[in-house]
Amino acid sequence: MDISSILQGGYHHPLARSWQAKQQLTKSMLMYPIFITDDSEARVEIPSLPGQCRWGVNRLEEFLSPLVKKGLTSVILFGVPLKCVKDAHGISADDPEGPVILAIKRLRSLFPDLYIAADVCLCEYTDHGHCGYLNEDGTIDNTASVARIAEVAVNYAKAGAHCVAPSDMMDGRIKAIKRGLIDAGYGNRCTLMAYSAKFASSLYGPFRDAAGSAPSFGNRKCYQLPITGRGLARRAILRDVQEGADIIMVKPALPYLDVIGDAGQLAANHPIACYQVSGEFAMIHAGAAAGVYDLKTMALETVESMIRAAILAASATVYSVVHNTYLDTSNPLLTHLPHPLSKTHYFANKANFLNVYFIKKAWGWTTAAFLLSWITSPPSIRTKERVFKWIAHTTMWLVFTGWFFGPAIFERLIVASGGECVLVLPSGDSIAVPVEMCFAKSHLSPSSHPELFVTSSSFTPPVDWRAVPRLRRGHDVSGHIFLLTMAILFLTDQLRYSLRLAQYSALHATAVAANVIMILIWFFATCTTCVYFHTPLEKITGFVLGASCFAITLLPEVEAAEKHQKAEKVK
Repeated sequence: MDISSILQGGYHHPLARSWQAKQQLTKSMLMYPIFITDDSEARVEIPSLPGQCRWGVNRLEEFLSPLVKKGLTSVILFGVPLKCVKDAHGISADDPEGPVILAIKRLRSLFPDLYIAADVCLCEYTDHGHCGYLNEDGTIDNTASVARIAEVAVNYAKAGAHCVAPSDMMDGRIKAIKRGLIDAGYGNRCTLMAYSAKFASSLYGPFRDAAGSAPSFGNRKCYQLPITGRGLARRAILRDVQEGADIIMVKPALPYLDVIGDAGQLAANHPIACYQVSGEFAMIHAGAAAGVYDLKTMALETVESMIRAAILAASATVYSVVHNTYLDTSNPLLTHLPHPLSKTHYFANKANFLNVYFIKKAWGWTTAAFLLSWITSPPSIRTKERVFKWIAHTTMWLVFTGWFFGPAIFERLIVASGGECVLVLPSGDSIAVPVEMCFAKSHLSPSSHPELFVTSSSFTPPVDWRAVPRLRRGHDVSGHIFLLTMAILFLTDQLRYSLRLAQYSALHATAVAANVIMILIWFFATCTTCVYFHTPLEKITGFVLGASCFAITLLPEVEAAEKHQKAEKVK
């Protein structure tokens, strides 16, 4: 069976099913990390993590019983081997007598309703402290590491874990684990929670003290994400979704709330996990101990911030906010990506028939409908004023979106409201470039503008690579909504000339029907655009601007009507 066919692993347990809903903070959304040591009677306090201990398997009942009674529903286990012999391959990671597997079995027996996740990594079990196998030169052997990580994950599932959570950050391990779970008969019985966006943060120090997992040499920056790698995080999230992850995780949480928001958008159909890591935990406690704030209040505030970042919790625009269906197409780091719903929602795919053949040619179709109506109209309503209205609307469209008079007003608005010009690299990262290059739509490359790439990310594109920069941040206006709004109002206004007639020719009746059909198409196009594309504020300003431009074209008519009324009163 294909990996993409397996969905049940993500909702095989009642708690996992509750995670499928977008909701406010509840106890069921919290997962307690537990450090399990291979000393079965251990209860060793961790100085850098206030109130936390390393626990032996035989002490778990006394520790967890009070918490379960208070409403704790899930835990995640981290092995802390102190007695085993560590080697280069982390052979003890899935030892049947090791701390994690024994703890899984013990907890399943003690607390049948407790949801048990197991962190999957090799760093606690290797003599070098890295998260995978190493080549002779000290670099990561990704292929061998992935195979071993997948083996450990499957053995945790066999031991009874409801969820396996690989934190190693090896490329391709989600696909390998999912395949391993399916082949072992656990594809629909074990959730796969991916540490998709795990950054090489400075906030892991207390955890490494607790788990004894600090690397003996070097660091983990070659496989954990760089702290500036927001684009890489997006790519990793999309990759893990495609490889079969049931839950997407971002780690750490507070410094990466923007990435949590991205995850909620890119993996809109997946639960999003936010890992508040040991350094964040220690900082919150340190601030409370210093009297800066109340501990409980701050703990809740930080967790609520993660909920806000992950969940955008009325018209199609309101639907897009409530159900988190829209893609921020004004963001050059997102616009080249497929919509997260493109495989399941036809109109979320930018290549859909309506978008390609109608929306992108909206004013051309609107012009054709107008001309058909105007040409077939009887002489009494085939007036110059109607043509002037079309010219006025066309001029406004060109002024706001075209480049005939220099940079479009929409582009100027973005810059005036704090926008910047960026070039998106193939790695997903971006570099800032002069705004004039966005106005000029210049093609940039390492060969044509080498000075731009000197201080860019560690990834430098090939010399023959080139791309056009785009504006981001600032305030963008939805050009599609602007144009569709104006088209609907313009064609509706034109219809009133025909509807005033007592009768008209069959040819003109056909033209009127065509105009009505065109208006209905534009209404539908507006709805699909509002549901799947552009941010709410961009759409609102598009509506307002489109309606305002239409209103401006009515001013001469209003003024003429007022003069006529005054003349009638004089008579």
